[in-house]
Amino acid sequence: MVHMLTIKLTSSNYLLWRNQFIPLLTSQDLLGFLDGSVPAPSPKVTGFNGTTQMNSAYISWLTTDQTLLSLLYSSLTEESMGEILGLSHAHEALTTLEASFSHKSKTRELQLKDELQLMQRGLKSIAEFSRLFKGLYDQLTAIGRPIDNLDKVH
Repeated sequence: MVHMLTIKLTSSNYLLWRNQFIPLLTSQDLLGFLDGSVPAPSPKVTGFNGTTQMNSAYISWLTTDQTLLSLLYSSLTEESMGEILGLSHAHEALTTLEASFSHKSKTRELQLKDELQLMQRGLKSIAEFSRLFKGLYDQLTAIGRPIDNLDKVH
């Protein structure tokens, strides 16, 4: 799957990176390992005779988790790798990356709204102006602050 990840995560392209990474994992039925909906089974189980042994379900889960962690690392730049260095599982790595790069702060929201409000077409083509507008709108949507249609017109 590594060859399908053409964009490596940097501090400025989180949305683009996420929009290529998540559908790939969803298509392979692996997203649950990253979003935490497929939790780790117990590492050890007690057998019929009372002995403790490794849980084969945990071994299978860990193999998939570590493969995903490796895939995650392969889609990062050195800058973004530093954010998750030392983390052991794919879910905690993705959660940390989201916290670091999605910029869900009020300051970021205000900055994006200011950029939208101050946008001017100037010498830009309609297509270029529309792409810039949509990019700002998509960033607001990604941080959970979409703007409604009336505000878009305004």
